[in-house]
Parts: sequence; C-alpha cells; structure tokens
Amino acid sequence: MKKLIFLFLILFVATIAFAGESVLRATASDVVITMDKNGNEYVRIIVSETKTLEGIQYTTGVPVMAFGDQVASAKKIKKGQKFTAVVSERIFEGRRSYTILAIK
Repeated sequence: MKKLIFLFLILFVATIAFAGESVLRATASDVVITMDKNGNEYVRIIVSETKTLEGIQYTTGVPVMAFGDQVASAKKIKKGQKFTAVVSERIFEGRRSYTILAIK
C-alpha cells in the first residue's frame, strides 16, 4: 500500500512539474462569472477545441479559468469575443484546462 501511495505521489508531482505556460488565442463560447466556496469571484470562459480520435474529428469545450487579479480583465470578455491570454495548461484525466496568468 505504501508503494502504491508513493507511486501516486511521484506521478502527481510529475504532472504538475510538466504543466506549461503558453499563449492562448481563442473565441469565448461561453462566459460565466461566479463565486467560489470562500466568496471570491472567478470567471470561467469556455473555448472550443477540435480533437481527433481514431479518425473521428469532434469539438469539445475547454474551460479557461481566471482567479484573483485576472478576474477584472476576464470579466470584460463577452461570449463570441476573441481574446489572447498567457495561460497555464493542465491536463487531468485526459481533459485539458487552462488558468489565465495574463490577458492582453
């Protein structure tokens, strides 16, 4: 059991270590401004991403989250609007998500 926990921790740390920063240029499919459990406002922007799996092409929504200092800038983005942001990318259980670090 201890070996299994140790292996999980190594994989978890490796996943975090390889999360990278990149520039995201996208169009907002949806924008939601809401509160977290601590009463802090945050913004969730959904963007579309085209994927291909076994020759089948499909589109999926990818969340782009803004917290803290980035909330004010992210609140200005409207549904259908194009935006550019520096983001931190995370993949969890095969699903991609982004956290906004700066918005242009």
